[in-house]
Amino acid sequence: MTDKNVSEKSLETETEKPCLVQTNQGFSVFYKQRFLYSKYSPKRVIMQTVENLEVMEGTVFLIFSPCLFYGMEELLKKLKENCIVIACEADDILYEFSKQYESKEVSFLSGEKLKKLPEHIFDIAQCGKYKRICRIDFSGGVQFFKAFYDNLELACKNSIETFWKNRITLIKFGRKYCTNFFLNLKKIFQTIPVESYFNKITKPIIVFGAGESIDRFLDDNLKTLQDFDFFIICADTALQPLIKRKIPVDAVFIEEAQSIILKAFIGTKNHDFHIFSALSSVHQIVNIFPPEKISFFTTKFANLDFFEKLKTKNCLPPENDPFGSVGITAVHYALKFRKDDSVPVFISGLDFSFSIGKTHAKGTLASTTRLFSANRIKNIQNYNSAFSYGSMQKKNKNGKNVISTPTLLSYADIFSSLFSSEKNLYDAFYKSELQNNDFSGLPLGIQNANIKDFLLQKRNYKNEKKVKPIINCKKNFFEVEKILQNEKSELEELKKLLCEKTELSESELKEKITELAKNKNYLFLHFPDGYEFSYNQSFLNRMRIELDFFLKILSDF
Repeated sequence: MTDKNVSEKSLETETEKPCLVQTNQGFSVFYKQRFLYSKYSPKRVIMQTVENLEVMEGTVFLIFSPCLFYGMEELLKKLKENCIVIACEADDILYEFSKQYESKEVSFLSGEKLKKLPEHIFDIAQCGKYKRICRIDFSGGVQFFKAFYDNLELACKNSIETFWKNRITLIKFGRKYCTNFFLNLKKIFQTIPVESYFNKITKPIIVFGAGESIDRFLDDNLKTLQDFDFFIICADTALQPLIKRKIPVDAVFIEEAQSIILKAFIGTKNHDFHIFSALSSVHQIVNIFPPEKISFFTTKFANLDFFEKLKTKNCLPPENDPFGSVGITAVHYALKFRKDDSVPVFISGLDFSFSIGKTHAKGTLASTTRLFSANRIKNIQNYNSAFSYGSMQKKNKNGKNVISTPTLLSYADIFSSLFSSEKNLYDAFYKSELQNNDFSGLPLGIQNANIKDFLLQKRNYKNEKKVKPIINCKKNFFEVEKILQNEKSELEELKKLLCEKTELSESELKEKITELAKNKNYLFLHFPDGYEFSYNQSFLNRMRIELDFFLKILSDF
């Protein structure tokens, strides 16, 4: 030990920095008027903790406030395959003190670097080897930043859970996403670039989700929507309730990959709205509506290497993260559409919750489907959702109990983290004095606003002539065709290597196949083990089947 030893009598004057204290069974540490280890047996508690620890494969151990690193050597000896240890110290003074005792086999992060730890955890989870987080408090130093450590642990767990939830989604829908992506990409040069709408909208914007709260909002504000000129955006499933109330919709956002969402557009072909579609969403939309009524954006549903090929040639539409909720995506782009942040954006129907027996607003696809399928056995009310595994009660903006799920709660958290600091973004909700039991969604971290009172104070918005953005920046996507042709050629070459005899040696063949296949992860990202390319016969056999499927999609090039 290089630090000076101090007696307990001198501790009162030596509290500005950590001090070693000699005990009968080793050293303890005194800092900020408290001992970070026992005064009698400093190592005992942490040694017992490590000894009783059940270590599982694929675990990321978060060691909070390691201090003298007691127990680290014993922990490292117990590690199994695919386990890593990350030591974390939020206190800068304690971090500098502990550096001299750190284990060289362990990453030791200071307070500033810990802010990016959840992102780092998500990145390392991409290899598919890590499945869980295990937190161990190594000293009493955790108490100085307990809330920070608790939130850090939760954020890191959410990072790993998010990766695996995404993997499950990709296993189920990854092939569909990629199919839609390529089929839509072949049509993209005929459509209107989404950038044409950026910074163009000068009138107030309203974004509608499909939550129950829009029923009361539309009933109370129908005249306001008629008297004032808005740019109205809605999620795909919210389109029908607006049309049935004869509310003119300007933009509809769609991210659903399955064709069932097309039912939301029944009877709307002659309506004057523009469709903003993710490239990975249902491709039949381009066969229903003319290309001049469609704009594509890119939802980054996976880290496809093919994305990078398009981006390097400036052929990929604007990109956004996979928020999970099309309503959040609509708000994301609504903020880009407004001319500047002085233009107000209101939201309604992004509830991320529901009431018992009901999940969506009247007239939405879910509500209508339930109504049509009802019979003597199957009730109109959807009670299963409210009482299914994982559902829970939460307080809405009225302070009343509503039902939510872990997935919906995560969407509410994403919304709050993304938009809580945005200027002039309002929740178009107000508590009714007459009916305090009105349904409302979860709090979203933004200001509430009575839309009528708000706009009456902004007289310059009233009776504004309805205009649409000028389309004047149509991009040249001829490079897309060239990229797709090249992709098709490489797939054909890969198929020959997998199916036909070759003069290449076994090692040369492996190298060539790996070189071609590892950058075409759309062929295997939907495999249960498809988080990375694997050169084994089972993997190659499955990938061989996918080759024919995607070659057929690219057959026009």
